[in-house]
Amino acid sequence: MSTSTSAVTEEQKPEVEQIEIWKCKETDCKAWVRKEFVTEALPSCPLCKNPMVRSYKHVPVAAKKGNKKFLVGKKRF
Repeated sequence: MSTSTSAVTEEQKPEVEQIEIWKCKETDCKAWVRKEFVTEALPSCPLCKNPMVRSYKHVPVAAKKGNKKFLVGKKRF
């Protein structure tokens, strides 16, 4: 029995999450910004300055690294 390399197994699929974003209304512009980074009620596009609309996007889940210690001066926090 031969296995096809084009078949995607469950292990190969990246885990994705749905996030809320603001995207540019201009069809030629591909700019988008995560909702948590927007400080205005109705933001304008950072690239072309046109209005933006709320939307959703599926992005790969980033692995969260814990127990990081930051150096501040010579102390570790």
